[in-house]
Amino acid sequence: MIVRKIYLNNKAVSPVVGVMLMLVVTIIIAAVVSAFAGGLSHGTPKAPQLSITAEAHDASYILIDFKGGDTVGGSSIMMKTFVPSGTYKDMSNQVNLKNVTYLPTGEKLKTDWSAKTIQTGDKIKIDWADAFAASSYGGYMAPSVGEPVDIEIYDSATGKMIVTAQTTVLP
Repeated sequence: MIVRKIYLNNKAVSPVVGVMLMLVVTIIIAAVVSAFAGGLSHGTPKAPQLSITAEAHDASYILIDFKGGDTVGGSSIMMKTFVPSGTYKDMSNQVNLKNVTYLPTGEKLKTDWSAKTIQTGDKIKIDWADAFAASSYGGYMAPSVGEPVDIEIYDSATGKMIVTAQTTVLP
């Protein structure tokens, strides 16, 4: 009889120990996940913030005005044009920044050796031929007057889009 009573008492303790072990394991897993996730955020560089406006003049140029945000180097950004609708819907073209004019000085935004720093109040000018891909039939795969075009600026280090501005092509 004595053996039987001890057996019954041990049986009552087992669920409590099991719950405590599951709780400890859950806390350890949560701590490991938290430490891993916290470590990931420190290694990713933050993309700059910009505010721009754009105006596109048919078959001539696109003017981009930097209205605010962080100062960025011409070597740390990529720029694309995107046609969201019209004849050349979904056409995208990466702009060669070596052909872009930095209007405060009239010099190229980027060269093989250096790049201008863009800050609030600066403007840049993209020639039409550099803004859009050439068509095999002659001309450019560009929007017509009255159609929209998006100007997209990306952080070249992360590939993340910094800002986009949409404008309608003017005559």
